[in-house]
Amino acid sequence: MKTLKNLNQFEQELEDRIEQKIRRWSRGRLAGLGTFVLALAMVLALLISDKSDRLLPAKQRSAISWSLSSNAQRFAATQPDTQAVTERYGIPITIVRDHPNADTGLSMNSEVILTNKLAAVAHAFDQYLDAHREFAIITSGERTPQGQLDIIKQRIDEHNADAKFPNLDDATVADTKIWLRAWHWLVRRHVPVNAPAAVDGADVSMHTKGLAMDFISDNLDQMRAMLAGFARSKYASEASLHITAIVREPGCVHINLG
Repeated sequence: MKTLKNLNQFEQELEDRIEQKIRRWSRGRLAGLGTFVLALAMVLALLISDKSDRLLPAKQRSAISWSLSSNAQRFAATQPDTQAVTERYGIPITIVRDHPNADTGLSMNSEVILTNKLAAVAHAFDQYLDAHREFAIITSGERTPQGQLDIIKQRIDEHNADAKFPNLDDATVADTKIWLRAWHWLVRRHVPVNAPAAVDGADVSMHTKGLAMDFISDNLDQMRAMLAGFARSKYASEASLHITAIVREPGCVHINLG
């Protein structure tokens, strides 16, 4: 009877944990998948507890109860605490990178840096998105020159061209001759990336000036249209910076501001 009582107590504790997890997973586009998986776990736990009394001796039932309880505690300990997710500049940080926190409004990846003026544009766009029941994620804002050079290194790596530029990995922005060759190589292949510093024949990234942002959503063509609509809207007039260019790139929609 004591084992059965302990098993029932564990069953109730597991149900409470699962219900907490379901509530935490209820935000964003992953809610359906999370709810399904956790609900399935609840059903399996109930089946085990209901059947174990008849199928197993008391000692084995006690061992299973301890094992399930121990595994459940380890699972809970290794999951990210979504309650700790914060916001910066008044904009929610994504719980899962490149995935929205909600079905409407704006969120941003944790590495994004915004100036006060970029944040004002972001807030205005957030209101526009809410009004149209759409979502977007900021994937890039202000970048340092070294951060822009890292983008060039990443694109070279993506094109398996590392061997062509053996010194690029260790290059800094001051090593103009090294990164300029890599940048020209990318430009000739129509890879959209700007230079980290002003040199002859290279366009400096507006990100390094704090005058650019990149956005993603589940439909980049629609995202471009949303940004164009926002640029003409009353919401955009609330910010001191205004969109001067919108570029649909392979993995994002880029805007320049001025």
